[in-house]
Amino acid sequence: MNSQQYQQEIWNMRVAVKVYLLNSNIPPIYLMIYRQHYLLFYYQQIYDHFNSFQPQINKINQISFRYKHTLLPYQIPFGVLVDLYKSEDTFTPIELILIYQKDAHFINLEDEIKNQIKFNLKQACFGRYNHEGYGTPLKNLTQYMSISDEKQALKQIKSFENKEDLYKYYKKIFETPKTGKIQLPIRIYFKKGGHFQTIIELNDQQLTIGQALNIKLQGATFIFNGLPLNTQIPAQDFYDQLYSIDGFCYFVC
Repeated sequence: MNSQQYQQEIWNMRVAVKVYLLNSNIPPIYLMIYRQHYLLFYYQQIYDHFNSFQPQINKINQISFRYKHTLLPYQIPFGVLVDLYKSEDTFTPIELILIYQKDAHFINLEDEIKNQIKFNLKQACFGRYNHEGYGTPLKNLTQYMSISDEKQALKQIKSFENKEDLYKYYKKIFETPKTGKIQLPIRIYFKKGGHFQTIIELNDQQLTIGQALNIKLQGATFIFNGLPLNTQIPAQDFYDQLYSIDGFCYFVC
């Protein structure tokens, strides 16, 4: 890949990543990861690379990734993690460390991908449609949830008309609220730790995203998709187009 191709990949919302195996001389693997994707999507590819050099008794469900001294969660878009932790040159690959663990966090990779996206989609749909009888309204919520907590919460959330299929939840995101009431589900991650989940009701089509976020956090500055947020973008654009694959709009503060 030449410099022009590499620059094009960055503009296509992909992030250069270099993965090493902890305490190993095996050559690293280089990847271009979409900002919208979860790390989970790349687990098998990374595992297979290192396993081809040195077969492991560990399974795919016993690995995690570390950036510098921080273990990375896999339940949110990778671009959010980049905006949270990386401050160096955009064109320098992010170096991650692959760690084999003793304790398994999940059983099946494909099932876990579906469960994590479905869990987030359900919460986002509640944020958009809770006024239409789709469950308890999504209020301001600061979450510190472990994987087991999320699984338990996933079981407790009632499905829409008992439809558990992932793609039906995803299609729901594109529907227009029957009441015409527009609610934007957002997650704000803080560089100092923690995150804030809430909804913003968009009563005015002229409302900018800066004005909307200011309702929840006054005087804060935000990063969106790797760049300082343009606060003059209409908030409606985020509801219609600029949300993540799981239905939320993610910002780093």
